Amino acid sequence: MAKASTTTSPRTNEASKKPAPRETQGAPRASTRAAAYTLSAAREAELLREAESLGDDTVVFPGKLARRVVWSSRIQLAAERDAADLVRTPFAEDEPPLTREQIGALRDKIELLRATQSRWQAAQQRQEQAAATFAKPAVEAALHRQTLLRFFDLRFKKSPEGQKRLMAIRAGSGDADLVQDVSDLLLLCSEHAEALHKAPRGEADAAARLRELSPLLARMLADKTLSPEAQRSRKLRDAAYTLVVHAERRLRAAAEYWYAGTDKMKDYAPFPVSRGAASTGDEEEDEAFAEDGAPESDASAEGAADGGASDGGATEDGESAEDER
Repeated sequence: MAKASTTTSPRTNEASKKPAPRETQGAPRASTRAAAYTLSAAREAELLREAESLGDDTVVFPGKLARRVVWSSRIQLAAERDAADLVRTPFAEDEPPLTREQIGALRDKIELLRATQSRWQAAQQRQEQAAATFAKPAVEAALHRQTLLRFFDLRFKKSPEGQKRLMAIRAGSGDADLVQDVSDLLLLCSEHAEALHKAPRGEADAAARLRELSPLLARMLADKTLSPEAQRSRKLRDAAYTLVVHAERRLRAAAEYWYAGTDKMKDYAPFPVSRGAASTGDEEEDEAFAEDGAPESDASAEGAADGGASDGGATEDGESAEDER
């Protein structure tokens, strides 16, 4: 009887030799794929009250939600594994002891961050759509603005007062200034209507079109400006992120007491944040993380755990990233 072949393909051999991602080494098995978890409405409301109580004392969320959630979940699972030690940490007298409930609560805070980020992204997308809608009529209005400024430049050649008004129109820049410029130019057009209608280079048509565009631009400008509701959703997102960071810091402090200098501390390393890497709602992926699910080197994680920064980056225990607010 022929012996069954034991030969495997090169690809199979390659896969078997490939080391496990650093993210999973020494960490609980479920750290990269946590089970589905739903935050109850009552618990969410409770955490939102806690988040709102922070006021302006929040850390700016630096983006990369998917990566951040994996990282925080790993810390939470490591803390659950080590809870018997961590709850016995002798914190300072003015700091309450760590409890198992607080360790478990990090999972709820992670889910709150997911929810608030989703709401902020939805508000941001609506704002971006409004901005895109504003662009076309704004370009047209700018062309008519130039036509009319050329006319009034000539008309006010010997009028210092008129030149001063034109300078004020030209002084600003940006969408809000364009809307105001249109309004100011229409006032000039009304004051010089007879001369405008005699002008031979389409100035009267330009003024007529600006009268149509003016209310449209004003309404679109309001739509593309961040609404109070959107501002609140962003603030809540930052507050939810701050709750996660504060919880992690307490767990990290307890872990430092028990495990400083051991491999276990790698499971509590702060998430590495590049300086100035502010969130705009996108989920950019880093090649090193996409391949390994962890920072570029264990050394960078260890440096972050000590509150330092590698390659010019900042950790979340140091200064927060700047936002585009």
